[in-house]
Amino acid sequence: MIKNFIAITIGDIKGIGIQLLIDLIIKKKINNFILFTNYNIIKKYLDKNKIKIKIVDIRNKKNNILVNKYNILYIYSFNTKNNIENSYKSLINSYIYTKKNNLRGIINLPINKEKIIKFIDSKFIGQTEFYQKLDNKKVSNMIFIYKKLIITTLTTHIEINKITKNLSKKNIIYDKIISLNNVLIDKLKIKKPKFIISGINPHASENCMFGNEEEKILIPQIKKIQKKNIYIKGPFSADSILNSTNLKKYNCFIFCYHDQALVAYKYISKNRGINFTGGLSILRTSPDHGTAYNLVGNKNVENKSLLNCFTFLKKSNVNS
Repeated sequence: MIKNFIAITIGDIKGIGIQLLIDLIIKKKINNFILFTNYNIIKKYLDKNKIKIKIVDIRNKKNNILVNKYNILYIYSFNTKNNIENSYKSLINSYIYTKKNNLRGIINLPINKEKIIKFIDSKFIGQTEFYQKLDNKKVSNMIFIYKKLIITTLTTHIEINKITKNLSKKNIIYDKIISLNNVLIDKLKIKKPKFIISGINPHASENCMFGNEEEKILIPQIKKIQKKNIYIKGPFSADSILNSTNLKKYNCFIFCYHDQALVAYKYISKNRGINFTGGLSILRTSPDHGTAYNLVGNKNVENKSLLNCFTFLKKSNVNS
């Protein structure tokens, strides 16, 4: 059935994403997916790399019955002018099709944000924010998962000097953590999530010695969340909350901004984790690495992160 299929966006075809995807297809580790790309662009890529896989454009099929085979590459083709527009339109078409046909979810291969911003959409920030806008959601959750480790950030792709202003928006922290709590319960099947949250300043300001943002911004929102019978502790110093004791005690680690979370996470996950956007009406994931142009052609590049995206979507509760 088509609803058991996963939508995959093409990303930047000049990057590592498509190479990793094709490698998994050839090794027969993945199936049941639809790649959203222009036919001519993917055909040219396969021919150039001498890869023999049968391409079937589902838009030319008379029915929605897709056969579960490893040697068929199902695509959803659309008109496009070039590779950059192809990656951008892939995002839009994957969302529309997934919503309409109730697919298991979406996996985004890495894109070139800089080129999309320069040539297609000057307001583009990232795929997380893009799908939140398409889904018309007030908030979403950027969540990183590796085995039992779950990490999230309260802000996404913004400049360091805009972090406190963003976190000061009325109820933004409250809304994000309420959404996060629902995601952990409904999608990740954690009955009673336990959260720990970092501070913004070094040592969580150490009683306002290094700023007062914890006192002014974080603590009032944490107390408000606790009144909703949600287990959350903090703020604590960001450099020490990922310790062995806390890893056993808490389900989810909340950091205030992107690099505060991702440095430790990527060291722990070794590029095998996944990026999951919570709070949307669809499930959206991506590998936790970029285009990696310098690694294209290297046959020893690990594909565990992409494979883990497939595993996550196949196990997730789509319709809850």
